Amino acid sequence: MKIALIRKKYTYHGGSESFSQGLIDQLGLQGHEVHIHAISWEGISPSQGIFFHRVPAVTSNSFLRDLTFALSSRSQVSSGNYDIIQSHDKTLYQDIYRAGDGCHIEWLRQRWGRTGISGKLSMLCNPYHWLILGLERSIFRKRRYRKIIAISELVKRNIIEHYHVPADDIVVIYNGVDLKRFHPGNRELFREEVRRQYQIPENARAFLFVGSGFERKGVRYLIEAAEMLDSPVTLLIVGKGSGEKFRDIIKKQRVIFCGPQKNIERYYAAADAFVFPTVYEPFGNVHLEALASGLPVITTRNSGACEIIEEGKSGFVVQEPEDSAVISGRMKRLLDADLLHAMGNEARKAAEKFTMERFIREMTRLYSDIMEEKTARKRSSR
Repeated sequence: MKIALIRKKYTYHGGSESFSQGLIDQLGLQGHEVHIHAISWEGISPSQGIFFHRVPAVTSNSFLRDLTFALSSRSQVSSGNYDIIQSHDKTLYQDIYRAGDGCHIEWLRQRWGRTGISGKLSMLCNPYHWLILGLERSIFRKRRYRKIIAISELVKRNIIEHYHVPADDIVVIYNGVDLKRFHPGNRELFREEVRRQYQIPENARAFLFVGSGFERKGVRYLIEAAEMLDSPVTLLIVGKGSGEKFRDIIKKQRVIFCGPQKNIERYYAAADAFVFPTVYEPFGNVHLEALASGLPVITTRNSGACEIIEEGKSGFVVQEPEDSAVISGRMKRLLDADLLHAMGNEARKAAEKFTMERFIREMTRLYSDIMEEKTARKRSSR
């Protein structure tokens, strides 16, 4: 098949972007002709069956970038004679819209209830939010799709609730994870090296957070929870963002802001458990990466990944990210070495259900269904 994939850009530290790259690689290995339509794609090297098309866009600010990208990509892909057009961004022309970023209106709703008057005014006066909401409405209400991929049941519910999209138009396809790259065996390879780099003793308990967008993903709540522990722990915060705004709440625990990291599997190997107290996360590949690495996961019900975590076995799900005391209690339980080991084993078992092979199989089945539908419509129109 000749497949177009639309995504604004690829950077190694972006979860959704990295996932797009993984999909491209897998489709290329299966012999499909894959065309990437993006503003930029880090480290791309054209190979057999994989082609890059730069989408012209004004990148001086996020509003103009997303608006011009949506307009330019429509013009570009509509003339490409593709079998399947799949967009991973809010654009105007596609067969499949993969709602990897969830619903912007749901993120705003979650944020609205957690901010004061100045924050609410800022949200209302920000033209970027109005643009993204407009694009979102255009996709869902004007049916600019043949099928929608929701990456969790949470996202499917959000789309139906806010935009009244028929449930049959939405298929839930969970992400896959590279079970070889993210593996408990990495501890023997990388744990000592990374811990030595950050001067973390081997017997110290280290909790890991991975993600950019510290406000939405709950870094403050994680630090507050750690500060409630009587025992000393280390927090490894990996991702793009500033740690300065959290200095006032760091009193007794060691918090290391590591910045974005390309070889992220090394950090999972160095940690003992993964904590992600997110305000809103459609799924979050980091959950699967942590589970695959043998790390128990603590997350919230506001993450689609909570659907794959078995409470008390592979991890814990807290009701609200602000429940720092509850998060702290779950972290305290993981200070028990025997429980940590048992839950780590269960975490790996949970991740093994979500192979990239399973994911690609479900994706290509959807492609085939859409191709059959297109063929049937052509025949009926003759």
